[in-house]
Amino acid sequence: MSAAESGRTLIFLLQTLALLAVLTAAVALARYCIEKRVRASMLRHAGSLVGKRALVVSDLRAGIAGLIRPLGPEFDEKGAGPARTGNMPARGAYPAISNQLISRGRVVRVTGGDEDGYLVQPLEKER
Repeated sequence: MSAAESGRTLIFLLQTLALLAVLTAAVALARYCIEKRVRASMLRHAGSLVGKRALVVSDLRAGIAGLIRPLGPEFDEKGAGPARTGNMPARGAYPAISNQLISRGRVVRVTGGDEDGYLVQPLEKER
């Protein structure tokens, strides 16, 4: 191997190393930005139902709002109350909407929204 070929090989390896360094820096910067957005989102949704499970109180149809009630030990004390009668919504129920039919009594995952209306998806049955 001549000196010129060795020089070209060395330059190629150094350029490859520089490219890997730039890619590493870009991935680290992207990770930092994503973590920052996640922290901000967690603070914004700290008191909401987003990411939690809920029980469907009234049928959810595509594009038509229904009602959900949060599940879990942190919500049990709030949800306890007198039984509902007639068309009166359950205490602690929140409006929700889904892109598919979800019948009353099913457990769903809240994927977005706020107290004015949550977006939900049904939980898949675990086998």
